[in-house]
Amino acid sequence: MDQSVNNPRAVPAIEMPKPAHAEFLGLPFGLLSLLDAVQLIIASCAASYRYVVTPNAYHVVAVHDQPARLLPIYRGAWLSLCDSRILRALARLEGRSLPLVTGSDLVATLLSALNASPQASDRPRLLIVGPQPSAAAALRTAYPNLAFDVLPAPTSLATDAEKRFAVARACVESDWDIALLCLGCPAQELIAQQIGELGRGSGVALCVGAAIDFLTGAQVRAPLWLQRLFWSGPIAWRGPRGGCGIDTSSSRRESSASSSSGVPRALRAASAGFAAGTRRRPHTAAASFKCGHCLCLPRGSRSP
Repeated sequence: MDQSVNNPRAVPAIEMPKPAHAEFLGLPFGLLSLLDAVQLIIASCAASYRYVVTPNAYHVVAVHDQPARLLPIYRGAWLSLCDSRILRALARLEGRSLPLVTGSDLVATLLSALNASPQASDRPRLLIVGPQPSAAAALRTAYPNLAFDVLPAPTSLATDAEKRFAVARACVESDWDIALLCLGCPAQELIAQQIGELGRGSGVALCVGAAIDFLTGAQVRAPLWLQRLFWSGPIAWRGPRGGCGIDTSSSRRESSASSSSGVPRALRAASAGFAAGTRRRPHTAAASFKCGHCLCLPRGSRSP
């Protein structure tokens, strides 16, 4: 594997202090609101390199299942934002208040704020990693004032270290202030960490999963009433073509008693429902709102 990297921003920039976090289920969670998080990211994107994670139920279970591999990555994040209603609800039972900042809301608010900036020189340059090149046209229509590049990514990143290294190296060699890593867990978090290890001097990388797909319409977020009913947040809503990732038999509001691995049962159930949804074959029926396995949005529909 060629380890040489052409890094346009190898010189260390100003160090930014880590925002306040609270511990829950063995992971740190930031205490910033959505707007505060967006403002901080914009204000500090020229500082030394750091990355942001947005853990949901699936992420927390993955960390508990692979602590040696994943826990240092989440603990090393500059900012960790709660992307799960079920996590927030479980934390509330223990008297903790975790602001809900989903990755999709974070990206939508960030892009809107940057697009509205009156001075072009004040707008950070973005690198969007993961979507197909066709996403660029939709984004340029929605956000005409943004300067960004789209870097498509290969499949099997979670299991292929050489592919992850190639993506991380491409990120290091590109010119950007904010990078949106839209690659799914754990690939995006592993790559975010590796960008720093390869010597990136400045910029902030956001691990935000399918956020760009939601903005471009490639995927559809669940309606708010369904997010609240199943505590799933915007984890996945594949519609009739891909399943929503919510298994109605396992996503019921279960007891918060801990499972054998220390993860609350409700959290593991929500994670299992998501994983099952991502493995499902695409749906072919277009007329029915409810199929036998999950709750799906009719083809052509959009959540309110």
